[in-house]
Amino acid sequence: MRAETTPLLAASREALGLDARAPLTVTPILKGGSDRQFARLRAADGRAWIVMRYGTERAENALFAGIAAFLQTLGVPVPAIIRHDAGARVLWMQDLGATDLHAASAGGDAPDLALYEATISAVAVLHQHGQAAAERAALPLRPGFDAALYAWERHYFYDEFLGAVCRRPLTVAEREQIEAELSPAAADLARRACDLVHRDFQSQNILINGGRPYFIDFQGMRAGTRHYDLASLLFDPYVNLTAADRQRLFNFAHRADADGQSVAQFRHDLHCAATQRLMQALGAYGFLGTKKHKPEFLRHIPRALANLRAVLTLSAHAPALLEVLAGTGSKF
Repeated sequence: MRAETTPLLAASREALGLDARAPLTVTPILKGGSDRQFARLRAADGRAWIVMRYGTERAENALFAGIAAFLQTLGVPVPAIIRHDAGARVLWMQDLGATDLHAASAGGDAPDLALYEATISAVAVLHQHGQAAAERAALPLRPGFDAALYAWERHYFYDEFLGAVCRRPLTVAEREQIEAELSPAAADLARRACDLVHRDFQSQNILINGGRPYFIDFQGMRAGTRHYDLASLLFDPYVNLTAADRQRLFNFAHRADADGQSVAQFRHDLHCAATQRLMQALGAYGFLGTKKHKPEFLRHIPRALANLRAVLTLSAHAPALLEVLAGTGSKF
């Protein structure tokens, strides 16, 4: 958010109910890879708010305020929306601080598993009650997960990670073989897309305030399978979760959010969703790092790639993809 903020400050004072001459400082928040700009507004008495300005690159940005209000009625923890000026594409919201789950886990090096369990419990409310409530409310959302969206994620990975980053484009035969391995599992996930999911449920999108998790960046919410959110959290490339950590969280998630599935089926679906999610993440890191000139995203590739290899080894459902990934090891 640039420094020429006089119109923004005037609009902010009005939106926040402040005197027209009240001192108000603006501190940019430099984070994320989308066409949104965030800043912290602070009054002289110490009160603070977050202001978000968004562009038109992603239609889902305009859905943020409506989804936030819906989630509050559902009891899902999110920041309160104070004002939304849809015409100007500006939104003011509650400031829940700067500590996210990643920061609360020592920058990803020492995961706070109690906070992770609280996060899983909180998102279970969304998974178990969200879709029916959204249908009753006729809540505007992005199109749900289906076989075509899962296919898009995989091709994003083939092109933006294997092609653009690894300089290892797939042959036609390799792509067909990998698709033959992965598309049936994705189609199975798509057939059971009856939950409401966050869509980008990773540690930097979970703020910690007063020892409680609060969710942000939920504008891409849609119908899907809860396993996608759980996989996003348990195989998050931003955090160094050990195998023992992941097993503890898997056991907790199965107790809290399995919807009657057996341990074996829950694990199978989690691994299939994790494969999709990690392919999407690696594609995004490649696209943002090379096409959007944000090289900071490239540093997350080694852990994301290690997580994808681990999932494929455990599940054994895509040996052709695992073989291709074996050849990328020397690059990272």
